[in-house]
Amino acid sequence: MYEDISIIFVDDDPNVLRGLRRRMMSQRPNWSLRFFESAESALIGLAEEQADVVISDMRMPEMDGAEFLRIVANRYPQTSRILLSGYADEIAIQNGTTATQHFLTKPCKDTDIIHAVERGLVMRRYLHDPMLVDLLTRVPRELAWPATFERLHTILQFTGPKSRDELNEFAADHPALTFLARDLARREKLVAADSQTGLIGLVKLLGIETIKALCILWSELGQPAKFDPNVPAIELHRPLVLGQMAANIARLQNLPFETVDQVRAAALLCHIGEIIIKRVMPDGYKASRDRADRDECDIISAEVAEMGFAHPAVSASICAYWGFPHEVVEQIAFHHRPEVAPTPNSRTLLIVYAAQYFARIVGKDGMKRAAKYDLASGFISRCGADDIWPVWERSCIENHLPHGIEKPYPGQMFHSAG
Repeated sequence: MYEDISIIFVDDDPNVLRGLRRRMMSQRPNWSLRFFESAESALIGLAEEQADVVISDMRMPEMDGAEFLRIVANRYPQTSRILLSGYADEIAIQNGTTATQHFLTKPCKDTDIIHAVERGLVMRRYLHDPMLVDLLTRVPRELAWPATFERLHTILQFTGPKSRDELNEFAADHPALTFLARDLARREKLVAADSQTGLIGLVKLLGIETIKALCILWSELGQPAKFDPNVPAIELHRPLVLGQMAANIARLQNLPFETVDQVRAAALLCHIGEIIIKRVMPDGYKASRDRADRDECDIISAEVAEMGFAHPAVSASICAYWGFPHEVVEQIAFHHRPEVAPTPNSRTLLIVYAAQYFARIVGKDGMKRAAKYDLASGFISRCGADDIWPVWERSCIENHLPHGIEKPYPGQMFHSAG
């Protein structure tokens, strides 16, 4: 699939590097491979010749993998970055979050490394379309890296008493964000209706990626001081419904907590690109919506026709920049058209796609709007989900229709352009 690419491996154990060299060269003989025993020497190597992918061990003396990849991300933002951790400890993973696009836990199979590289390269190409890059260069600082999110992101990288104190201080400064997270937990019946669970408790209930996603949404919408769950802002209510549906499906599948957290975060953020496009390219945003209504076509086709790119690419690009895991970025990038994703049968991508698909049905003009989008039946079959799909649909729609209304119903829950 990819023949002419350059990859750098960094590990302070020469035996590991020798093994990687022998196995990788036998399986991918056309890849250009370089091996370094320290982050410092790898940075020198990158300065001499850049690489498409950098794969680094986490635990190294002097400069660990997280710090190294942060430098790589700053100097060579188009280089895909993968972190190998020989320890399943939370701190190692959190420390690498800001700069890492994919995590692999050692020991891992050679095929895991190869697949991570190839998926990263697909995403790299997808996320660096010239028209898309032009848009992203025009995103103002307050949208590209909201100060509130930066503060929360930094706090969540670490654990311990100091981090708990800082998180409590953050929650005190931003009570509306805690209220928003609590409302999502109530929707999913993770807390009682009268619960006053604080932000630390909500992080444990919902997960780090979900809390980060909620902070992004709230920040990008101007950090409203109040949030009324009975009369929510349209831009907030829509992603909350998607997030709730995705988490519901993931739990139906008995997926691990971390996976539920990731698919929920992806569903929450899959349309963040629309907010950015509306702010940076208001004329293109309006024209694409007008075209979708005029031509009665799906929003992706309308966006590509008017702007040359679509909102999933913007959402995925900016989420990769914010340090969300590779899996989350992939789920966001292909949530409209999963059949073209680099992973041919991702059940988690299917869950995010399903949440999007079912949400249209219960939205304003639901059945009419849903009819614009063909069901990705081939992808559903590849994921082995033909039999379970009706169960997902019934669970999601019945939980979101007004009481006493039978499916299908063009509901009043939220307006969705696509």
